[in-house]
Amino acid sequence: MALSPNRVLTLLLTRRGQTCCQSQSSLTSSVRRSTTVAQPVDKGDDRPKLIKESEVKPFEAIPGQQSKLATYINVFRNGGLARLDKYFTWRRKHLRSCWKESIGVVSGVVVADPSATEAVVRAEGKYPRRLPMEPWLLYRKMGGYSLGVFLAEGEDWQRHRSVLLKPLLRPKEVASHTDTLNEVSDDLIAKIRRVPATTGKSSSTMDDELARWSMEGMAAILFNRRLGLLSDSVDPLSEEFIKASKDFFTYSEALFFLPLKLQVKLNLPAWKNVRQAAKSIFDITEFHIKESITARKRSSDESNIDDDGHIRHIIPYMNDSGKLTDGEILASTAELFGAAVDTTSSTMVWILDLLAWNRNVQEKLHEEITGVVKKGDKITQEHLKHLHYLKAVIRESMRLYAVAPFFTRILASDVILGGYHVPAGTTVIVHVGLMSRDPQFFDNPDKFIQKGG
Repeated sequence: MALSPNRVLTLLLTRRGQTCCQSQSSLTSSVRRSTTVAQPVDKGDDRPKLIKESEVKPFEAIPGQQSKLATYINVFRNGGLARLDKYFTWRRKHLRSCWKESIGVVSGVVVADPSATEAVVRAEGKYPRRLPMEPWLLYRKMGGYSLGVFLAEGEDWQRHRSVLLKPLLRPKEVASHTDTLNEVSDDLIAKIRRVPATTGKSSSTMDDELARWSMEGMAAILFNRRLGLLSDSVDPLSEEFIKASKDFFTYSEALFFLPLKLQVKLNLPAWKNVRQAAKSIFDITEFHIKESITARKRSSDESNIDDDGHIRHIIPYMNDSGKLTDGEILASTAELFGAAVDTTSSTMVWILDLLAWNRNVQEKLHEEITGVVKKGDKITQEHLKHLHYLKAVIRESMRLYAVAPFFTRILASDVILGGYHVPAGTTVIVHVGLMSRDPQFFDNPDKFIQKGG
């Protein structure tokens, strides 16, 4: 399975990249430090400088500049748009860990070094700025949709995040959904056992079932209701949502590699299909929001908080916060709901694939799980505390196949990256995927190796 460019560009928008880069920065404490030097240009910074100011090269000296035609020729020589990972690996081989890049609407300086990543994060300011994705912003504007937590910037992003922080990001709140997610996972296992494994006897694939599993779990958390996606007969509305989510990302690919003005003016298929898919995503999400609110009103207990102090009605909670408009609640919910179809399910596909090809790891993992979770028991947070090998397997899987292989930041201040002066306002593309497969930091970096427990 290749890493598709639509997923790559989609995930440039997420804040997940910040966590990834912090993880990569920590590599410098345990592995050989890269030769690339990266320090903020700040004379008040008392940290030791690894490069003299007189040795810093100008921005214009950063290598890698090439014409659009040369870029596309080199992209297709390395496997085409579906294999941008190979193109970036090729560029890294020739240009080391800091270079100029321009692919489609994405232009900036690429860095693939933990020290440089640290400098970028330190220079991002109070409100991290990402490369604006003009096609998605335009369809929101034309369709009259608000921006949610994935597309909002600055204080608006912080406002969205402050509302979503407690119900979705705090560990205790996440743990409160364990029982519900256990039920969803049990349904997935039961579905797999019912569906014939022989090729040709079922139109459903593992990718399909994992997408339904992921969407079912997110629906249970966001809307406090089950959709029945893992039953033998699936609701057509839910299937439409999954198709719309996949279509949205698939057709977005062309929007990022062809002139947007031309596509909009001629109403080319990619632009038309993205707008149609987006409308379906918003319409179906709005339907579930209304169902969730109606169900809450029918309940005799209208409190959003359960007896243990956990938030059990997330949509009403967002509404009662008073910080978000109805349109913003719809936007953030649609983004969260839609992301569940792609990011969680694709991560699980890779984990299962790697386990299938590494029988020894699979057996050791099975041994740990059966030793911690006794037969017939439901998995609890207490069990998860002792599943160390499981966590290591997941980390190794995500090292090889990161959900967000790279992310963007628009610098809020000047920095030195790789010995070059990079001014404020420059877009920096931090390539986590290249660092995760760098032999400087990992022995046999392209292999799935899991020895620890």
